[in-house]
Amino acid sequence: MLIAALSATLGATLGAALAAQASAPSLSEPPPIRRLQVPQCVCAGAPPSDYIVLEGLVVDAEVTLAASGRAANARQATIFDVAQAVEDVAVGRTRVFHTTNAEDCGISFDYGRRYSVAVRRTEADELETNACLMRALDGR
Repeated sequence: MLIAALSATLGATLGAALAAQASAPSLSEPPPIRRLQVPQCVCAGAPPSDYIVLEGLVVDAEVTLAASGRAANARQATIFDVAQAVEDVAVGRTRVFHTTNAEDCGISFDYGRRYSVAVRRTEADELETNACLMRALDGR
């Protein structure tokens, strides 16, 4: 009786493990490109038209401390690994600045995921995005 109970428990555990493995993503294929869930915020005017769309894999982030040294700045950079050059964005590691504060139309990206990102150049020649710019992708 004890052997039958152990066998049933082991069978159920093995079945659950095999089911979980079957639903796991394949490591032999690139991860899918995901659309970012854009937070609701108030964007002034029509979506901008002067943007570049890049596709990349999130590989790192660059977060800086606020002047107090006790919190992170709301403006940070996400580092994308861009596989195909677009307009004036080269292949390789690319830094995209954005704010994370939802009230300021901020966004965030998940490490290890691929995204299509609408970016534009700032006066300081940095790439930048926000929720309003990302909404422009929906109109394409």
